[in-house]
Amino acid sequence: MRDPCKTILRARAIGVLLGATLTAGAGMAQVPPDVAARIAAIGRVVDPPATARIYAPIQKTMPVPGVKATRDIAYGSGPRQTLDVFTTQAKAAPKPILIVVHGGGFVGGDKSRSPDGAASPFYDNMMLWAVGHGMVGVNINYEWAPKAGYPEVQHQIAQAMAWARQNAASFGGDPERVILWGHSAGAAHVGSFLAHPEAYADVAGARDDVSAAILTSGAYDMAAPKDHVYYGPSARLEDRSSTAGLVRSRVPLFVICAELDPEPMVVQARALDGALTRAGRTHRFMVAAKHGHMSESYAVNTADESVSGPVLSFIRTYAK
Repeated sequence: MRDPCKTILRARAIGVLLGATLTAGAGMAQVPPDVAARIAAIGRVVDPPATARIYAPIQKTMPVPGVKATRDIAYGSGPRQTLDVFTTQAKAAPKPILIVVHGGGFVGGDKSRSPDGAASPFYDNMMLWAVGHGMVGVNINYEWAPKAGYPEVQHQIAQAMAWARQNAASFGGDPERVILWGHSAGAAHVGSFLAHPEAYADVAGARDDVSAAILTSGAYDMAAPKDHVYYGPSARLEDRSSTAGLVRSRVPLFVICAELDPEPMVVQARALDGALTRAGRTHRFMVAAKHGHMSESYAVNTADESVSGPVLSFIRTYAK
């Protein structure tokens, strides 16, 4: 077994050798030594406040010249069914749309605010990164468990995607080039969205044919002896897991975990990579060296491109 503390960037493509991506990944700017030391001090735990103290001082915040942010657009009737759209102020040809689904342990999280309600640079940083690399950014909120149970969030992702496609022309997006990026619980939700399209077949305009998806430090095999706060009773968890459906899906996947993720998340990512590999599924897999659970997302749009660089290469391959 490979050492989980080494960076791994492995491309899997049916009939295609992606050696150029391997070279690009190796050449990306890495975690600065002082930042790496502070991440290492946090350890294998999920600690958003401590990680935010590292990255907030080096993140850009709105307003940013040339970037337009339209916030809290309703995409459904629920109180948390709102989204932000980030786009360039300059007119240009239609651009790929990156939809980001935040984490929060299924019971919290927000697209642009910290738990105390204050404005946060996260996940605006991923929106600014998207615009800076020729995309439109769409950042969504969704309802938390236990108020929302499976598959309610998948319905809401479908509604947000339908809204983005229907309104693409108004903000310069290309409705046929949509990328999903989920982090932590958001990655689990995106995985379920792709794996179980039957769960939201009743959503008008729902489509699961996205150009590509990035799954960062999520959970995909939910089977467990106890009930799950979102996925429900233990007897249903095997059926509601996403691994088998992700293998069946034809959406190109980039599965990522952090070197300093809690060990169960590393196990989940490796297991999904193994299942996709055995099936010959088009995908890429990476363990992000020196990163922790939150830093792999909080570092996006900084000089540290150890995660965002390979992700950009992946997006440019599948959302041309």
